[in-house]
Amino acid sequence: MEGRAQLQPQSSGIGGLNMGMQENHELQRLLDVRALEDALYREARLLDEERFTDWLEQTTEDVVYRMALTSRRFRKDRAAPLTLGSGYSFNDTRDRLALRIKRLQSGYVWAEDPPNFVRRVVSNVEISPTSVPAEMTVHSVIMIHRNRIDSQTRLLVAGREDCWRKGEGQWFLAKREIRLDHNTVPDTNLNVFF
Repeated sequence: MEGRAQLQPQSSGIGGLNMGMQENHELQRLLDVRALEDALYREARLLDEERFTDWLEQTTEDVVYRMALTSRRFRKDRAAPLTLGSGYSFNDTRDRLALRIKRLQSGYVWAEDPPNFVRRVVSNVEISPTSVPAEMTVHSVIMIHRNRIDSQTRLLVAGREDCWRKGEGQWFLAKREIRLDHNTVPDTNLNVFF
């Protein structure tokens, strides 16, 4: 029939084998993307529910978790953003994350007792492969709505660049760079995890 592509029988030779491998590769990529999106939403829920230990189990042993200090420059200044002081609001290893969690669970963090209402919204998720087969780069935006015990509401917004690593059939957070979209922290502390 004119104007319509005719269906071709699938080749059973090497070309067909290559096509099958490509389809399998694409299917695996889609499965990985879906699994990573699920991991992002799950970690937001775990943190909202203060299940910090469960969240920590989603990280690798060598995880890097940090928020850089930045300053603004005029547009004509093309230099990279400055870092101030030590360079980071926090720059945590897994041991330091465990220490922060232990502190929050100690009962001595008065600003968190009674607990604040905290809700995370994750959006603008982009997932791309890296040169390492078992790792993916994940960009996302996080908004943290925090209603504190003084009845004041704070809204923290940040961009994140993650590295997630696959192991034992699931994805683990290996690195997170957080870019806070505020000149100064619009809250009295940063007890929350991003």
